[in-house]
Amino acid sequence: MRRLYKDENKMTPAIWHKGHTVDVTSLFTDLNLRQVDGDMVKPISIQEEGRPTTLKEVLGLVKSTEACKLLITGKGGMGKTTLLKYLAHNWATGVDSTFSDKLLFLINVRDLHARKTIVDAAVQTIMPETFRQNTKIQEDPVKVLETFITDHDNELVLLLDGLDELEEGATSPIFLFKNLELRKSSVILTSRPGNTAKFEQCCKAHIEVKGFNAASIHEFIGKYYKSCNKVDLGQQLVRKFNLDSICTHMRGGSNKEAFELCSSPFLLLKIRTIWEEKQQLPADLSDLFKDLICCILNQYRNKSGSEALECIDEFDRIPENQRVAILALGKYTYEGLKTNKLTIDRFLLKEMVKDDELVKLALEPGFVYKENPVAHDDLKQIYTPPHKLISEAVAGFYLSVQIDNETLDADEFQILRSNEYLHMTRIFSIEFLGVNAGKLLKNWLTNEAANYFSLAQYFRYVKEKYKKDVLNNLDKIMSPPMRRKCSEMHETFRMVLCFQNEDEQQNLGKNEHLLQMMSNCFVKYESKPEKLVQLMLSRKSTETINVLTSLVHILIMIDGLYGSHFCIHKSYFEYLAQLSDDDINVLTKKMEEIKFTYSSDKFSFDKFKAPNQKKLLSSKFVSHVLKSSSNLRFMTLNCVKGCTLNAVFSDLILNNDKESFFKLEYICFRNNDLSDFDGLSLVILFQATPKLRELDMSDCNLSGRIVNTVVNELQSRQLKLFLPSLIVSHNYFEDADGASFATLIRFAPELKYLDIGSCSLTTKFLSNLLDECDRNGVLLSDHLLNLTGNKFVDINGASLVKLVKLSGQSFKWNDYSLSVANFESILSYVCEIDCRVKLPWTKLNISGLDLSSTTAEALACLFEISPHLCKLSMDNCNLSGSVVSDVLDKCESNGVVLKENILSLKGNNLSDIDDMSLSALLNLICLSDNTRKGRRDRMDSSIDHETFLQWSDYSFSTSNLTGMINVSMLGSDDPFSWRRLDLSGNNLVSITGNMFVTLLKLSPHLNYLKMNSCSLSGKCIKNILDECEKNGIKLNGNIRLSLKSNDLSDIDDVTLVEVVGFSGKSFEWSEYSLSFTNLRDFVSRVHDMDKLMWQNLDLNDVDLSLLEAKSLFDLFEVSPKLKVFNMNRCHLQSNVLADVLNRLKESNMILQLTDLFLKGNDFHGLGSDTFSTLTQCIPDLEKLDMSDCKLTCSIMKDLPMSSSNKIQLKSLQAINLSGNNFKELTKAVITTFSNCFPALEHLIIRSCNLPVGIVQYLPEMASKMNIPLTLTSIDIGGNDLSKVKWAIFASRISKSTQLKIVKLDSCHLPSTFLCDIERVFSRRELKLRLTDIFLHHNDLSNLKKDVVVSILSALPSLMRLYLDNCNLKSKDLLALIEAFSEIGSRRLLRVFNTLRLHNNDFSDIDGMSLALLFKCVYSLCAPSLLSFIPQLVILSSCGLNDGIIVDMVNSWQVETKAFKLTIDDNNIADKDAIKRKLKGIIAELDDF
Repeated sequence: MRRLYKDENKMTPAIWHKGHTVDVTSLFTDLNLRQVDGDMVKPISIQEEGRPTTLKEVLGLVKSTEACKLLITGKGGMGKTTLLKYLAHNWATGVDSTFSDKLLFLINVRDLHARKTIVDAAVQTIMPETFRQNTKIQEDPVKVLETFITDHDNELVLLLDGLDELEEGATSPIFLFKNLELRKSSVILTSRPGNTAKFEQCCKAHIEVKGFNAASIHEFIGKYYKSCNKVDLGQQLVRKFNLDSICTHMRGGSNKEAFELCSSPFLLLKIRTIWEEKQQLPADLSDLFKDLICCILNQYRNKSGSEALECIDEFDRIPENQRVAILALGKYTYEGLKTNKLTIDRFLLKEMVKDDELVKLALEPGFVYKENPVAHDDLKQIYTPPHKLISEAVAGFYLSVQIDNETLDADEFQILRSNEYLHMTRIFSIEFLGVNAGKLLKNWLTNEAANYFSLAQYFRYVKEKYKKDVLNNLDKIMSPPMRRKCSEMHETFRMVLCFQNEDEQQNLGKNEHLLQMMSNCFVKYESKPEKLVQLMLSRKSTETINVLTSLVHILIMIDGLYGSHFCIHKSYFEYLAQLSDDDINVLTKKMEEIKFTYSSDKFSFDKFKAPNQKKLLSSKFVSHVLKSSSNLRFMTLNCVKGCTLNAVFSDLILNNDKESFFKLEYICFRNNDLSDFDGLSLVILFQATPKLRELDMSDCNLSGRIVNTVVNELQSRQLKLFLPSLIVSHNYFEDADGASFATLIRFAPELKYLDIGSCSLTTKFLSNLLDECDRNGVLLSDHLLNLTGNKFVDINGASLVKLVKLSGQSFKWNDYSLSVANFESILSYVCEIDCRVKLPWTKLNISGLDLSSTTAEALACLFEISPHLCKLSMDNCNLSGSVVSDVLDKCESNGVVLKENILSLKGNNLSDIDDMSLSALLNLICLSDNTRKGRRDRMDSSIDHETFLQWSDYSFSTSNLTGMINVSMLGSDDPFSWRRLDLSGNNLVSITGNMFVTLLKLSPHLNYLKMNSCSLSGKCIKNILDECEKNGIKLNGNIRLSLKSNDLSDIDDVTLVEVVGFSGKSFEWSEYSLSFTNLRDFVSRVHDMDKLMWQNLDLNDVDLSLLEAKSLFDLFEVSPKLKVFNMNRCHLQSNVLADVLNRLKESNMILQLTDLFLKGNDFHGLGSDTFSTLTQCIPDLEKLDMSDCKLTCSIMKDLPMSSSNKIQLKSLQAINLSGNNFKELTKAVITTFSNCFPALEHLIIRSCNLPVGIVQYLPEMASKMNIPLTLTSIDIGGNDLSKVKWAIFASRISKSTQLKIVKLDSCHLPSTFLCDIERVFSRRELKLRLTDIFLHHNDLSNLKKDVVVSILSALPSLMRLYLDNCNLKSKDLLALIEAFSEIGSRRLLRVFNTLRLHNNDFSDIDGMSLALLFKCVYSLCAPSLLSFIPQLVILSSCGLNDGIIVDMVNSWQVETKAFKLTIDDNNIADKDAIKRKLKGIIAELDDF
């Protein structure tokens, strides 16, 4: 395979002759890639711009994700195919290690014919016959390879190219993405946009290929012309496109149309060919391909030795024989494109044209190239174009000639008009037709909505110089009804084009042709159709009929742009649901006039709500949607009553509108009150939906009555249901008869799943159901019935056996509210009454049952009657170790062999188990990581998450451990399979080195042993390590040992070096109770040994007052990888730090530190050269904390000198100098300080006695020198800022373009603070990038709505606002609510996420106003963001009481659970009741 793909770096260049190739690897240029997040149902053309990404990031994602499924989309010619070839070549040559240990296949999707799977294609790639010859196997090579590929799918990488070229009837790769085939394989699939929604929903990531940007175009041109030694010609093309211009709008120069085409790597290659031929550039696609065809023919003529022939310099001068050949090729490709087929069979082409010479002229010039046969016995001569656009261009040329000659019949026009695969072919035809484009466009001149959109869509491709003539010709043949409709639509689209743009309205002439306006509208809204939806829903008029008429006109454009993607129509249907029945009748009539139907295949009405309560949809509305939807397949209705559905179905069926239901495959009525739904209506629905695959009526308040009615109707009419899935769970079927459900199953022969879980079913119901099925010979297959959530507490053993068999291989006792008595009854029945019964379960969960009185004999019997049991969960079952021992003994005596990892026994006290049984049990316990919650452990790739044992889960003690080890030392050599063993919390002071070594020998797979808080001493660890050394065991090799929270203060220096070695890259001194003495001895010992590899050393709170500078210097010297060093509160002396820095400077030692923490040390004696020395010794420092170090301004007095010497910490991003005394700080010092740290992002100078002038100057500092592109956060909280002139501060903060976070908490802000800020903001109409504002612990009472509105208007990116302890009252909160309301209505904030109001007095607020607060806060954030992160509102200690909260809940106006709420420390009496109420409307509620 690697030999095969080594040549994938070769590609046919623009001359397209098979004898000419170039090296992709030398030309490959990074593509403009974007990872698309958000609504995966939206088509690519209307999604929000994805985040930029790189090929390296994408490959990293694929490598790090097991069985990764990646979708890559992009328009034709954007480089998708080249990208996959590049990946295949890099894999074959070993250039890239992403897939180094995988088997890779590069497969063209167009090769997946009917009945040919991905596995078949992969097998053919290997060439089975060659494989047989090379391996000398006797078996069928195809079957051998198929088996290998299927069994090793976890080692496969499938690169599938061209989903859009999938032929009709061929096997779709969707099964790979749904993990239904080769489920462990990694797949990268490319496609053009459109028809990829299902893949987008299943993929790990969706990458858009945007082709080349200006920089990539520049790079590619340079690479290409350098590779062919034509650098000067490349530079001329660069200048032609003005690519060296720093102004983006200047790029392209006078050739912007051609430059836009260059974003496609494919078209850039073609343009390069034309540039070499003519030094001229084409304007559009047809001109481009005309020139291109000429170039291909000239290259072919030259190659064939016809230099004497005249060069073809114009498309119209192509010799007749070659023109006829191109037309023949176009005719063949046109027929193929109808079914999305690109390949050309030479034999079939010859059959069509009956001329060998013509076939030769069509196939040899380079429009297509010959494919290698897939198999040795494949004798077909198949040709394929290098790109789909070639096929579409020649097909378009052929059609333009046929249309111009008027030889295309009406049936063919209908195909050309409607075929989904012929979009680009239609565009080429229009462009080739030129002034005669109307001959094609006239076929859309019928009064139908889809045709209006098509006219608008394709008229844009008529060249500007021909548009007037084309419009005149179309007007002459337009029918009177359509002319009248165009006149009616004229004003609508005039308004559409001028929406939110008065200047455009003045420039738009009153006589502008409708078709031109619609075409302009298409161009304007193609990339942002949501604006068109906004316009439609804002349409107002005094007459409703005018509004509805315009609405239908705009719907033509919206439906065309959005197609079948219902999610975009949601706001429209919410609007529609508010209309009266009369208005809906008018709307329906207007739609019928132009034969408009919704093209969506999916409608979902599951979240529609009126302002104050859930709105119920009317039958008229639902009927309208069904009657006006021609392609409906999926329908969800969650706002209807049963009587509404009765009326809908009766109306549509009585009016013979069954086609409204005919295509439905999925119907969901979940969460409706359908108590009055008629069973007869349901039968009618079944009859009208022959393609229905699933009906969901869960939680609909249904009763047994409806089931009985349905069954009676089915019996009386002798009807059969062909429904595979019926979900009616969470209804009230206590009155239902099991026999009725059995009859329903009998009349539904294709039923694969019936969900009647949580339906209050009784044991009697179950018995009747099973008995009736037995009487009628109905075989209930596994998984057919879901009965979970029903209470069968009184079920007998025989019936329980049947229930188990119905439930398949997995059975959970609690799912059926079963008890210990039920457990004993089934064991009694099987073991004593019917010994032939064997239970089919492979997984049984009886956790939570009290099995303290259950005998060992009974439990042993369970294993005997469960031959397939692989997992038995008995967690928290009050089992004892002695009982478990007896069970193991009885199983052994009965010859029952228990599978490894079969038992889960967490939460049982097994401490009384005997030592022999414990050794046996440890191999039977199911190991997992369920009890681990730490993020670090979860992310640790060195830990196998499936083999984890925590000793305390089973109440095992130290004596159990020592007993188990002693037993093993006596001769047991059965190894344990765990990889991670946690013995933390046990007193292991008595464990010997010999015992420890024995434990390690019994654990051959162990890579992590945790013995935290085990009362181990340093001497004990030495004994363990010495014994390990005697036995050749190295703990710092394959075994990671954790010894945190043990007192190792008596450890010797040699042993401490070893402990540090196996503790990983991070070490926290105090976790082991180590002291200064240990550090001194450790450094002395390690100085003469190998270097330490730790990256993070924490000496926090260790008393280093006696530490000498030499020891600290030596520590740095032996720690070359050290990145993070914490010496907070270590009593470190100034002279020691200064001496260490000087030693580092004198020895020219450069530390790799990125984070240095020195908080809480007394450095008042540090010299003014400290920062200067830091910059030299630690040049890569990113974070520096010297807070509370008794520093003064004197430490920075020599900074100006440092600045002039260009001494800088260029990487320093955050510095914390809080708690020091900087009352004498000057502007000169702070300015030079900023110049020394050009990358500074976070400046923290809290509680520093800052001078007033400095505070006013800080924002301006951020706009001078080197700061403006980096500083994002300033924290000056805790300083007395009562005398600061905030107007000056506000005026200067506007210059800080990157500033995002300002902290002004506890600053004694004056009462005029907000007003001063507001005056500056409103006067200058500022827009700042601030995301977080901290104002807590200031007196901000007497808030003014207008002031808040003005300030927030200047902060469009605001996410978090901190107003805790601000002395706010209820009237201030009301002002805040009014301000939020106005800001929300104007959509000025769209990312607001957090509002903190802790410890303000809102005791007299009313609940309705509080509900309004949430509604207003909700309006400050885009709903798409709230689906990921709920908004946080903190109202703790605000004087709220039960009445306020209850009133708030009753007045709630937010339709989704969008909030995380904190309300602790309020005056709430009945906390449980309030919690229940709040959980119905709040996403996350902190406990209170």
